[in-house]
Amino acid sequence: MKKRMIAFIMAAVMIFSLAGCSGSNDKGNSDNSSAKTEEADAKTNEVWGNDAGAGETCGDPDGDYTIGVVIHTTTDFLCSKLKSYTDYMGKEFGVKFSYYIIENFADETYLSAIENLCAQGVDGIITTNFSGTAVLQGLKICEDNDVYLGVGFSQIDESIKEQVYASKYFVGGSYEADYQAGYDIITSLIDTGCKNIAAIGYEPGITCHDRRWEGMMAAFEDHPEIQKAGEYRGLEFTKAVEDFLAADDTIDGIAITLLGIEYCSEPIKSAGREGQIKIAFCDLSENCQEGLDSGEVACAIGGQYVDVVFPFIFMYNTLEGTPLSDEKVEVPVNFITCKTGEEFSNYMTYLHNDGVYAWTTDELKQVIKKYNKDATSEDLVKMGASYSIDDTMNRHKSE
Repeated sequence: MKKRMIAFIMAAVMIFSLAGCSGSNDKGNSDNSSAKTEEADAKTNEVWGNDAGAGETCGDPDGDYTIGVVIHTTTDFLCSKLKSYTDYMGKEFGVKFSYYIIENFADETYLSAIENLCAQGVDGIITTNFSGTAVLQGLKICEDNDVYLGVGFSQIDESIKEQVYASKYFVGGSYEADYQAGYDIITSLIDTGCKNIAAIGYEPGITCHDRRWEGMMAAFEDHPEIQKAGEYRGLEFTKAVEDFLAADDTIDGIAITLLGIEYCSEPIKSAGREGQIKIAFCDLSENCQEGLDSGEVACAIGGQYVDVVFPFIFMYNTLEGTPLSDEKVEVPVNFITCKTGEEFSNYMTYLHNDGVYAWTTDELKQVIKKYNKDATSEDLVKMGASYSIDDTMNRHKSE
């Protein structure tokens, strides 16, 4: 409570200071004064007055700890499940989760979100897709506010890893096998007979998508018999598909580092190419069942909502004063790969439908020292390595 009050006072002082400075400009330079005032007001609103994600909380509203989550949405197939998992864990372990929704993945957007959450008085922050050297700046903000930081959906860049790990405020993180996912996207299309594949990816700069792209390109190199119809990296995914199909009527496969079925199906239909083109992609959605059943989808990879478990477990143990290890750990987490309708149906039944999760709170207690004094970081690493539909089915088949 004391920390929350201090944070509130700091936020109020900063807002007052910014407003005060902007209002004390030299009257002889009114144009410059106005510009500086607008700039200060914009910065104030950006950092301290941004309501994005305000009111989006879950877990225990009266919990002992509050953990902020920086994420791009809480409403899509992946992130709504991630949020429901934190709600489930928070109610069991006495943690309130406060969500901060970002509108893009720019460094300054993340840093503003972290500043805002620190001003709210959170005890810890989990950031998703936060990558590059800006992580050091985010960690510095956390250090200044006595707030812990965990990272999900992304691995800490090698160039700053030593510095990040040296901070007592970095609790650990988790990331998926993105390179392998990208590689598998291409080989799955090859396995279905595709010979001319278009490659589409998110614009450069986000580690997970960069690594998926690297995996895709490596698969092309390893299979020189396959034609690469072209490459596109940006944000206009549907248009990219349309352009590829308009330029080349021999394309029989589309590989994309994100929600492929949503961006690809309609352009394929519009081009009159239904049944002629296979799609493979990362990120599952409710439309995967139909696509896998029909054969339009060669491979759908996802299931990474569980990623939030790992930084949460690291952080909860740290907040309790019982960190799992003196050495910092980032957990590699398996993806779920679905190549048939049956596999996706099992994923939904055992991992994604309402009320089902990869690990129950009783299972998670085994990696929390409060409940199991022998818990270690290695236990979390094993969890990430064993994560699969079959493993979850075996553990929960009697439920």
